[in-house]
Amino acid sequence: MNSQDDRAKETSADRLVYFGAERTLMAWIRIGLALMALGFVVDRFGLFVEQIKPHAPGHWGSDPFSSWIGIALVLVGIAGNLAAAARYLRFEIVYHRHMDTRPRHGLSLGIFFTLIVSALGIVMVLLLILSVD
Repeated sequence: MNSQDDRAKETSADRLVYFGAERTLMAWIRIGLALMALGFVVDRFGLFVEQIKPHAPGHWGSDPFSSWIGIALVLVGIAGNLAAAARYLRFEIVYHRHMDTRPRHGLSLGIFFTLIVSALGIVMVLLLILSVD
């Protein structure tokens, strides 16, 4: 008896569980993106506040406190995205191991999108760190 015979046939209820896991991944991606966007806004808002305050001539630096809070929020968003991707990948491996699913699509588009968003978040963190006074 081979491993193909040991797998259960996939039912519509099983597909609903799979699609529910995909929706959950997409919700966590949205939360991660929102945190990264909020971090960027916090960082740039510190720069805005510093520019509208009266200063000595020639000093237009941003507030380092808001910059580091913004960077921390972006990092939390990246960590959330990567944790959601790892959790979903673990679910997908177990699901495909126990279910006879056809056709096999390989790497999930959700995982790919999460990795791209996380990579762009890392680039954003590097740019924000370079802009800190």
